Amino acid sequence: MAKNTRIDINEQLNSLCLKKCNKEKRKEVTEEDLCTETISEMDKLPVRCVGAWAVQKIHHLVQYFAIFSLGMKNKWDGKINYIEICSGPGRCINRETGFEFNGTSLCIVQNEACKHLNKALFFDYNETVVSTLNSRINANKTPNALALVGDYNNPNKICDDIIRETKGIGLYLIFIDPTDCSIPFSLLQVLKERLKHVDFIVNFAIKTDFNRNIKNAIQSPDTHQNVINKYKSFLGSDDFFHNPLIETASSKDLRSLFREAYVNSLKKIGYQFFDFKPIENYYDLVFASSNERGIEFWEKANKIQFDGQRQLF
Repeated sequence: MAKNTRIDINEQLNSLCLKKCNKEKRKEVTEEDLCTETISEMDKLPVRCVGAWAVQKIHHLVQYFAIFSLGMKNKWDGKINYIEICSGPGRCINRETGFEFNGTSLCIVQNEACKHLNKALFFDYNETVVSTLNSRINANKTPNALALVGDYNNPNKICDDIIRETKGIGLYLIFIDPTDCSIPFSLLQVLKERLKHVDFIVNFAIKTDFNRNIKNAIQSPDTHQNVINKYKSFLGSDDFFHNPLIETASSKDLRSLFREAYVNSLKKIGYQFFDFKPIENYYDLVFASSNERGIEFWEKANKIQFDGQRQLF
């Protein structure tokens, strides 16, 4: 995998990984996505079980982070901050190949551009994950980085912690990385209201969670009310479910309508510039900025493809 990206992910074969675990087996050998069968061969700390496509996500995120940090370091008097919600423990393991590698959080911490940050803060609701990531941050000797326990269903508590650590000033790049469409839109709304200058990148599980559940939710709403309520919370409105087009729309069109509903909610809280970057057939990375410079940086970052080849246009 490492050969396909310019980003150093410190890839290493883990001899204890069972490899090729199916869904049922993963339920047996993981606890909240942390592998219970093995630990990192690099530092003997827990690792998170992921699919191969995770490296593509890391590639696009870190490319943008470096361009963003370098481009903004002199614009905000050193007051730029990186926030990650659903951070993970810092090391992942590819369940197909058994190779372990740095996750998004550790890639950010080890990136040269991290030195330009005021703070890099990482939130996860799992205390084991947080303590593990802090151990890795401390081993990396990154004084401006810290992992904290935070539940995305309690956005004001996350904001309180961010404001305490950053004084609530400056520019924020916030990456939100759930495994499904469970992030309430109120999280983004509160972050924007209280922190003001915020660009978002959101893992948008449009081809996994959404694909698996939306048709049944539309066709049998009485028995799928929990799913409908989750998607309404994720979108920040119920407009999608009142759109008459969803009754006969194809799966592809349903995804387009769902993306459109999310963008409409982002517009309501002050965003004008958006992009959706597909990560294979699993999810999109949604980028949202209220400043044209943000989308310029995003487009520049995405000209460097995951295979290492720069786009010609």
